[in-house]
Amino acid sequence: MIIRNLIYILQAELYDARKFLRFAYSHSQWWKLEKRAKLIWTKKARLIYVLTALMLLAIFLFSAGLFGTWGILSLVVIIPLVPIVIVIALCIIEPIDYFLKNRLFKKAQKFLQENRKNLTVIGITGSYGKTSTREILSSILAEKFRVIKLSENINTDIGIADFILKNSKMFLENEIFIVEMGAYKKGEIKKLCDLVEPDYAILTGINESHLERFGSLENIISAKFELPQEAKKTVVLNFDDENILKNYARFKLKEFIGTSKSEAKNVRILDNYSGLEFELEGAMFRTKLLAQHNIALILLASRVAQKLGMTTIEISHGVGKIEYVPHRLEPIYNEMTKVWVIDDSYNGNFDGIASGLEVLKRAAGRRIVLTPGLVELGEKSVEVHEKIGQLYAQSGIDLILLIKSPNSGYITKGLEEKGFKNYRVYSSSQEAHADLSNVVKSGDTIIFQNDLPDNYI
Repeated sequence: MIIRNLIYILQAELYDARKFLRFAYSHSQWWKLEKRAKLIWTKKARLIYVLTALMLLAIFLFSAGLFGTWGILSLVVIIPLVPIVIVIALCIIEPIDYFLKNRLFKKAQKFLQENRKNLTVIGITGSYGKTSTREILSSILAEKFRVIKLSENINTDIGIADFILKNSKMFLENEIFIVEMGAYKKGEIKKLCDLVEPDYAILTGINESHLERFGSLENIISAKFELPQEAKKTVVLNFDDENILKNYARFKLKEFIGTSKSEAKNVRILDNYSGLEFELEGAMFRTKLLAQHNIALILLASRVAQKLGMTTIEISHGVGKIEYVPHRLEPIYNEMTKVWVIDDSYNGNFDGIASGLEVLKRAAGRRIVLTPGLVELGEKSVEVHEKIGQLYAQSGIDLILLIKSPNSGYITKGLEEKGFKNYRVYSSSQEAHADLSNVVKSGDTIIFQNDLPDNYI
């Protein structure tokens, strides 16, 4: 159980040995780390598990054989060394892992190169809005084309390569391939472009998300613009985003279109969290998506659709069929308790926090926020979390429920700086959720903003 739980954290840390060891030796309860999710038993995880278990068994048997009964007591010494043994196992299998991943990547790359004659590839990246834009674009393009899109949260090189090979038949039968591209460092999006060779690109926005891993905002900007620079045809940029607007001219783009949600006219918020309406180029658009930032994402997708020959009417029909993206401002109404829950637990950036509060302001009854804060903000963490606290205090919220995390104290500081006192702090997510029945009343609306993985508690 200890080995399993520690490998779970190693996996959550993306197999970063340094970050894993820092976590392991600052969280001593190794037997109960799997709380919010479970270890995904990939081949790599299985190899590390088996190798770690074998090495620990060998150490124990050697000690018992050498020192007899006293050697059995070596277990007391071995247990604190388990994280180090896991890292040794990781180092041993790393060359094998690299070889297997590289082979998978090359195989998928070759398959696409040989079978993409009638396939158009559209890449999507950004610090936020990638998955929502993928779903919006696929719904629009499905009005006219046969579309393949990545499933769930697949957005890495090996995840995409594996998807291509497992769904090879689909690539022979469809016309459009929509690829969401994630990254934690410079060069990763360029590698994805080498794999899929995008024809079109969408850049949704750039902020401090994953700043801790990237090292600087400049690195994030350079990384995100790797996709626009690699697109063979048109790039669509979100000019509502300050970091895109200020920096796009620095990069060599073949052809680009800048969009802004201001192009949408007569925007109307529909009652009872039923969505939005707006006009674009003489056509009426209606979507069940809640946040107004989705208008910007719809416009990004629409410009690509127009480049592919779709009419405004066809696009509006596709927009009308867009479904909620799970855990991204997804409204859930409980008929029994008469409570609205806005599930935004997959949001992980400041812009998303602000957008969620814009949605929460529409509530007729009490407005409640449940959040542990954000992660991977690096040196900006204190500043951003104090800013979140100040934003909460000024947004007409009635009650704030904080889940204790390394950053929750900065949120409370921001709250108190603005004189906001009506908040509670829970020691864990489980404690907070167990208490909701005592806190939330009929007619309330509560929004869940982000949910920290176990390696950030």
